[in-house]
Amino acid sequence: MISVIVPALNEEEHIEATLRSLLSQSLGRESYEIVVVDGGSDDGTVAIAEEYADQVIVQTHPGIGGARRDGAEVASGQILAFTDADTDFPKGWLEVISRNLERHEASTGPVLFQDRDLRTEILTAVRSSYKLLKAFNFCYMIGSNMAMRRETYRRTGGHRDISLLDDYDLSVKLFKIGADAVYDPRQAVWTSSRRAHKLLTYGVTVAYGHYNYAVTKDYDKLLYYPKVEEMTVKDVLNGIRWGRNVVSAVETVQSTLKK
Repeated sequence: MISVIVPALNEEEHIEATLRSLLSQSLGRESYEIVVVDGGSDDGTVAIAEEYADQVIVQTHPGIGGARRDGAEVASGQILAFTDADTDFPKGWLEVISRNLERHEASTGPVLFQDRDLRTEILTAVRSSYKLLKAFNFCYMIGSNMAMRRETYRRTGGHRDISLLDDYDLSVKLFKIGADAVYDPRQAVWTSSRRAHKLLTYGVTVAYGHYNYAVTKDYDKLLYYPKVEEMTVKDVLNGIRWGRNVVSAVETVQSTLKK
């Protein structure tokens, strides 16, 4: 059994397509379940989710990472697959995951954008560079396209209660326990390009996250931080200050990987 865990908050515009896509998998329906974790939506998200998902639960742990943790706690499957509520999947997505998890402890793959333009191409190129970290046996698991054995997830301690870099944090935990994680180009998904529309503020937010993750280790700032869509010009200018410390953050990460 594979449990597909989908956190959602006011996603009525996207979640139906996501769930329909999951219901159209080549893997037999008896082989997987869909768990939606609602973060307090005040639109039609829950009603739509209840029509398609096997379970719809109320989020109790804070942050996107907390929502993924909540889903893992109620999931029935021995394989946990994590994605987002604005993502679509090729028919063989779960079948590829199933095969990967027979041989490996965790797997991820490309996260492609549904609508392509210059900004999405830039972000895609940046994410593609994550594959270079495999030289250090580090596999960067993207939040909308990751899967692992339940026992492996338990050994990592699961998701931290944060929103920013929740996937990177779990990737670090997988690395620290020596999990056998694989990047498979066949395990691709398509996600909404809405976050790429504000590429500058998105980049500043990520830099801010890595700085606080690796340098200050102030994880509260990974839960409460300026959202991309809420960022002001002042936030962007402050990002220049955060950006000066990104090099130090990267050096710290590299030092951690070598230990």
